[in-house]
Amino acid sequence: MTIIMKKSNILLALAIPAVLLSCSKDPDLPYDLAGTKHTIAISVTKLTEYDKLLNNGSTAGDFRVRMDIPKYMGDYSSFFKWGQLLCVYTPYGGTPYSVVAIDSITEYPSEHKINMPDLCGKLGIAAPISGDKMQFCANIVHKDGTVIPGWTSVAGFNYRAPSFFTLDDTIYTDFSYCATYSAMPPIDMTYYAGGNKVKFTESVGSAGEATYGANVTRLADIPAEIVGAGYTASDYIGLQLDLPWYGWGYNCTIILYINTKDLSVTIPEQIGGVTDEEFYYAGYGNGHFEFYSGSGELDTQVNQLSFSMGAYWAIDTGDYAGMGIDFGVDNYIIDFATVL
Repeated sequence: MTIIMKKSNILLALAIPAVLLSCSKDPDLPYDLAGTKHTIAISVTKLTEYDKLLNNGSTAGDFRVRMDIPKYMGDYSSFFKWGQLLCVYTPYGGTPYSVVAIDSITEYPSEHKINMPDLCGKLGIAAPISGDKMQFCANIVHKDGTVIPGWTSVAGFNYRAPSFFTLDDTIYTDFSYCATYSAMPPIDMTYYAGGNKVKFTESVGSAGEATYGANVTRLADIPAEIVGAGYTASDYIGLQLDLPWYGWGYNCTIILYINTKDLSVTIPEQIGGVTDEEFYYAGYGNGHFEFYSGSGELDTQVNQLSFSMGAYWAIDTGDYAGMGIDFGVDNYIIDFATVL
């Protein structure tokens, strides 16, 4: 591994050129392989046929999630005991904390209805109020009693951007690390008409946090693959943002879609921009940025869109074509209410 710099953020990346070309077979690994805990991941998805937003000041509603174990996890029967549905509750403007909403889940895939009065009792609240957010993810419980948390107050959410590979190198990224329900006022469409420049913040909460202006364009068409079950294309806002992503001197484009019914945000895998031979490791060839595993939600009280997104630099030409560097997942905020 080589430690490289992305502005003031320290990132781990593939070494160039040696490890970039092949996997090391050196047995002297920098970590205890024998002591590594093997586990699995459980996908948690909102069932959109039911209620999509929490009710302000009420526990009424029919809220349901689907839990599933990706089929390419191998044989986990020797260590897996059950899963827990964990609720991460964020009071508006407050500090998130978590409780187990449903315990001892052994059947996958399976669908689960949230008992909102019971859950609010566990959380110590009467009911959600405007601006509150509940995010449901999965804890993994092993037979030896080990619990692999889906979220902690220190590390945040686990499994934010996993990729699962089959023997034929097919990549499966259809995985949802959490299902989000918010109690928010209706969306004010005037903020999302496009044609202006808004405040875009990257690396939120880190030492490398920085802000740029992003030009916003409203998209006329919504791709069919974006439209989820229970929705129509008219339920979505498509936006294109053009900005100097991370200040590397290359213009980048991020395309995203806001679901106006549940305020979730979809960011499809996409090529965000191209680079020349002078980028990063100069002389390794022309390349491009790929964005992946993007998701988030819109806060309609302040008209800010918070999302996480992974980024990858792929080399397209030269001796290292097909190689690249994964920058990992970062956090972003787009402030549509602040026009620059």
